[in-house]
Amino acid sequence: MKKLIKNVLCLCGAVLIGMLLSLLMRNSAPLDVEMPVLRTEEITAKEDAQHKAAQASAVRAMQKRIFSCSTDEDCIIVDKDPCGCLVGPQGVTAINAAYTIDFNKLQEKNITKTCPEVSPSAVQECSPDARAVCEARTCKIVY
Repeated sequence: MKKLIKNVLCLCGAVLIGMLLSLLMRNSAPLDVEMPVLRTEEITAKEDAQHKAAQASAVRAMQKRIFSCSTDEDCIIVDKDPCGCLVGPQGVTAINAAYTIDFNKLQEKNITKTCPEVSPSAVQECSPDARAVCEARTCKIVY
């Protein structure tokens, strides 16, 4: 008798599990899952944008270093334009002498520029009295 009760209970359990599984699996429509499709051009454009942002960040960090100082002796006046004072006071700037090579690397894009045939400016930054000083931990030109 015990065996019969046990078999009946097992049968009822199997029927119950079968019914639960059929209820769970009854979903007549599969779930819609939309996956974005990225084209090669989009991936390349995203990578290019990230690369450009990283380069811009590196340039900003380098520029911050180039113009930073702790004493007046750290600073020198350099041409930021290949023509220097021939284009006026905006043709020169003050930088930290230790970073002259880094500054020149940033300026390489203007190397082939044709300079005007005029006398060098003697105004403000280009005056004979102009000198590089350290103010607020940044190199500046005073005149």
